[in-house]
Amino acid sequence: MPLKDYQDALTRLQKGLAQAYKDSPQILNVPGQSVACKVEPDYYLALEPVFLILMARWAVSFPEAVLETLSHTGNAIVCKPLSTHIIPLTVSWGGQDYEVQAMFLQADFVERALKLYAGVAAPLPVSELRIREDDRAALEAFFGESTPPKKLAYL
Repeated sequence: MPLKDYQDALTRLQKGLAQAYKDSPQILNVPGQSVACKVEPDYYLALEPVFLILMARWAVSFPEAVLETLSHTGNAIVCKPLSTHIIPLTVSWGGQDYEVQAMFLQADFVERALKLYAGVAAPLPVSELRIREDDRAALEAFFGESTPPKKLAYL
């Protein structure tokens, strides 16, 4: 059975994300307004299920196809033992804590999309969004063999 080629789907996702960012830059990196925020140099925390729903709309696809493409290309973290891409976390910004359903994206996926298709010259900075330190052990277990977020991501 031949391997599926995800390159076209990945390009559509990146073009869709870039166009959405050009139309409304607050979709990224503004805690409380964005669907995804950069929590450390290597990862974006995206809110689920809204992130996949919006990505599907922007790329003219289905949420399941978006997840399949992102996970099979290594651009989304999937907890293999649990077979899920979602982890409940407590995040903080502006002195307030919030319970969220999160997924993690490789920062390179977002930054490549913005550079190639939105003309953003430099990577976005790390946002003010932080993960509560109490969730660190669960998040490290979720990441499994993948490198988990660094200390910068926690409060």
